[in-house]
Amino acid sequence: MLAATAVLACLLVAAGALWMTGRAPSSVPLRAGPLEGTDFEQLRARTQPSQAGLLWGSLLLHNSTSSDIVLDEITLAGNPQGLEPTAGPYLWGPDRVALLDTGAVSGYALPLPKAWKIPPRHEVANFRIAPQPEQESVEVLFEFPVPTRTSELHGITVRYHTGGLGYQKTFDVNLTVCAPDDPSPCRQL
Repeated sequence: MLAATAVLACLLVAAGALWMTGRAPSSVPLRAGPLEGTDFEQLRARTQPSQAGLLWGSLLLHNSTSSDIVLDEITLAGNPQGLEPTAGPYLWGPDRVALLDTGAVSGYALPLPKAWKIPPRHEVANFRIAPQPEQESVEVLFEFPVPTRTSELHGITVRYHTGGLGYQKTFDVNLTVCAPDDPSPCRQL
């Protein structure tokens, strides 16, 4: 009986440590935490057969705390048609604003214009977002192929940690990518 209690106590301590550090399985709910970002965007993007795909960068993240935020993982929250990214997620840092002369690309046809000064790509895992003002945010990007059927993406989930605690937050950014032969869902209302 005493051995079973000790084993149970060890399991509870280990599970608590995993939950607090953000290393818990994805089925375990985590708090939203202090990471800030785009509160809402609904983007509709038409595609053409001549395009190589679509770059989606609606989510801007920033850290208004006094401690670094370390990213662990970024995933699509809802992808009912199963549109698979050809690249991403990856990040562009605050230098993108000066290089591109814009705060966010939102949705843009691929390939990108040759005249653009493309910011360096950063991997998500272990990327540190230092305390920063909102205008120095980082941008989350995905690249998608031209779809064969209109596809919807609902939200982007970010798992991260700061101050020894793990967090998970889903940002309300949404994308409808219209297939070339089905542009009607992307018409402006």
